[in-house]
Amino acid sequence: MNTTTPDLKTWIGQQEIKTDVIGATPIHALNATLDHAPLSLKSGSPLPPLWHWLYFLPLHRQSEIGADGHAKRGGFLPPVPLPRRMWAGSQFEFRTPVLVGDHVERTSTIANVTEKEGRTGKLVFVKVRHEVRCNGHQDPAIVEFHDIVYREAKQASDMEPAPQPSPAGAPWQ
Repeated sequence: MNTTTPDLKTWIGQQEIKTDVIGATPIHALNATLDHAPLSLKSGSPLPPLWHWLYFLPLHRQSEIGADGHAKRGGFLPPVPLPRRMWAGSQFEFRTPVLVGDHVERTSTIANVTEKEGRTGKLVFVKVRHEVRCNGHQDPAIVEFHDIVYREAKQASDMEPAPQPSPAGAPWQ
């Protein structure tokens, strides 16, 4: 299958480096959004797992935004010509705590690009490896693999699957 004009495999190895400081305001904001009791945070308090997603936020001018609300194609991510872009999953290694006050650097690398044919048509999977380092340390505190899937446009004839009820008595996990 060739869904692309460019060879998307040539993007493997592309990198982007971003820096941030783990400040308390995003933590307090998410904590309030989740309706949790106020936190008493001070410098050195550990960041809860996954809350590193509050940092390294993309900032794009309105003219740089595509029709799907994300940055236009062809910046750091490969210019996949399929219009539907979605998060498909992540895998994590939490190696050392990230602390309030840490100066952090995230190195993102295109780890793989895979083209497939699914029941709904053409698909392109892009796997991005993120390594978060604190205060200039050589070893990453967090390693995350972020899977992004690109799909063909939805057709008017596409039927949504019927909702399935949750199994009765299933334990929460």
